[in-house]
Amino acid sequence: MQGMLRAVNRVFLGLAGLVLLCVGGAVLAAGTGLSVPSWWPYDGRYDVLLSDADRTRWREEGWWWPVVIAVLALLLILAMWWFFAQLRRARLAEVLVDSGDGEGALLRGRAL
Repeated sequence: MQGMLRAVNRVFLGLAGLVLLCVGGAVLAAGTGLSVPSWWPYDGRYDVLLSDADRTRWREEGWWWPVVIAVLALLLILAMWWFFAQLRRARLAEVLVDSGDGEGALLRGRAL
């Protein structure tokens, strides 16, 4: 379980970093006047990412606020799960104890 958690942690952090790097680079390129793809919503130094119409489009719909709250709650739960998973300590599965007679005793980590 611990190995899988490390892999998920690294993949998640790598993907988040890659997305932030790409978006930040594209915003920086558009802000300095370099060419950006035609589908990119931000195309100039004084342009905004979301217009007033885009920001208020769904505000009057009855389903909008419950969906926003549910998505934010899910993101909060996932972030808390990830944070507390970082705090968990790995336990030893087994410990080999020298018994002094040339043999050893194998103890389970939970028994210690």
